[in-house]
Amino acid sequence: MARASSSWAVLLLAFVINTNRAAATYTWPNPDIDLLESIFYQHNGFRQFGLAFGVSPCNNMANTLETGRDDSAEWFRTAYHDMATADVESGIGGIDASIGFETERTENKGKAFNESVGFFLAFQSSRSSMADVIALAAALTVGSCSNGEVIVPFRGGRQDALEAGPTGVPQPEEDLDSHTAAFARQGFNVSEMIGLVACGHTIGGVHGENFPEIVDVVDDMDNQASRQNFDESFDNFDNSVATQFVANTSQNPLAFGRNETTRSDFRIFNADGGDLIRRMAESQRFFWDTCATLLERMLNTVPKGVQLTDVIEPIAVKPNNLFITVNSNGTQTVSGEVRIMEDGATSTNREVLIHLRGRDNEDVPSSPIAAQTGEGYECLSYYNNMPNFTTYHFTTTVSTAVGVSSFDVQIKDENSDVTNTNGGQGFPWQDALLVQPAESCTSRESIDTRSNNTVKAVAAVRDDMEFELVQLVVPKPVNMIGTYAVRFEEAAVDMKKVKTLGNSGYSLYEASFSFLVIAVGPMKTFDLVAKGPKGTIENNFTRWADVGSC
Repeated sequence: MARASSSWAVLLLAFVINTNRAAATYTWPNPDIDLLESIFYQHNGFRQFGLAFGVSPCNNMANTLETGRDDSAEWFRTAYHDMATADVESGIGGIDASIGFETERTENKGKAFNESVGFFLAFQSSRSSMADVIALAAALTVGSCSNGEVIVPFRGGRQDALEAGPTGVPQPEEDLDSHTAAFARQGFNVSEMIGLVACGHTIGGVHGENFPEIVDVVDDMDNQASRQNFDESFDNFDNSVATQFVANTSQNPLAFGRNETTRSDFRIFNADGGDLIRRMAESQRFFWDTCATLLERMLNTVPKGVQLTDVIEPIAVKPNNLFITVNSNGTQTVSGEVRIMEDGATSTNREVLIHLRGRDNEDVPSSPIAAQTGEGYECLSYYNNMPNFTTYHFTTTVSTAVGVSSFDVQIKDENSDVTNTNGGQGFPWQDALLVQPAESCTSRESIDTRSNNTVKAVAAVRDDMEFELVQLVVPKPVNMIGTYAVRFEEAAVDMKKVKTLGNSGYSLYEASFSFLVIAVGPMKTFDLVAKGPKGTIENNFTRWADVGSC
């Protein structure tokens, strides 16, 4: 117990160091959180990201080739096993995606880890680490399986390990002293160990194909993984695992299984004389609140030196897909989207107006621009207590002599009229270095188990900026031995001027870059960077999916 108490104090200190930033009002853009916010909150519909789909409903399974398995339990297990080797006193380990390198260990049996990381790869990018995606997936799992009763606050900023970490995931056959020591190393005392195990074992079960010494292997086409569930509501994040244990009616194979040696849940739940598990059984709300607290701490356990962001809240008004196409006749076609979080006050005659400013910080002649929406522009949550969004799109034409510098978003409803000024500075929008979406394109060619990926970027560059260097910068994904996750290496290619765009005051620059990656690879993006005597301009994080195909 002394070690548990000491570790708990260290974890509290680490938690404060890693998460306690001064709360700040959100200002767009924020590269640390913008993408993670979209992945976490945009569930189903327009501009959905799709990660939440994997656990919605709770018994969903992306791998439909084998029955008796659920993504929800496997994603949660992946997050815990990634964290479980942490040593909070030394600052080693935590959620860092090292689990991808550790799947051959006997402490990480089963297909869950490789298949989960393989699924998560589509959401990994230069702004969303695999470790962050693992934590996101666990938070989405709990939200979906509790129908929004447990929303684990999510922070970003985790960093990916480049190699395996230490061993040390608790195993069912270990005795109570070993488990107590392992959880103390992770930063959890005895009571917290009991709570975390109960929270983790309220969904899913034990698979006989991985643990035949614990549960029987069955010949059942509806249960090919030979799963024996932890409780009767295995696809619902509720306190049944506790109520059935206390009532002595549990089917939990780790509590009352045929192998007494592997009854780890029985030993853990009784480690305090059965007090906490009884309280979790008596109150569903107490169970949920306990889990929310413990799971937030679990997901925020990170290696020493990693600085997590503030809690990522849904953003009320958020621009997206902003593009300016320069025309040879001296005009710019300005287009974009604004995602608005619904608050229940939307009227049928809502107006969304874009107040667009030129380089002189004055409204352009066509301002305000009426943004439009319609059927199919909603993005809805899969479960309760999460936001819904509506996207409004706009387009206008501006003289290149006037240009663009920023905009405000005015929302007029029946009983309200609010203008969002992004903290008073407007939503910034530079027009010196512009991706030309209609002329830029990407391609992918399959070569055995790999794919050759090519991006052709075309940029309109304002001549009066006198840039001396214009570059295409690609976060190149690099496969690593032993994991499905990738690391990113920044590759820069000089862009060449290909023509002047009439009397527009702009010239077109072009460059291409290719790389090989196993299978389809992660989320792909590119940046533009221009440097000259008047300064450096960046146009960052254009997703390959937002330009056409070559």
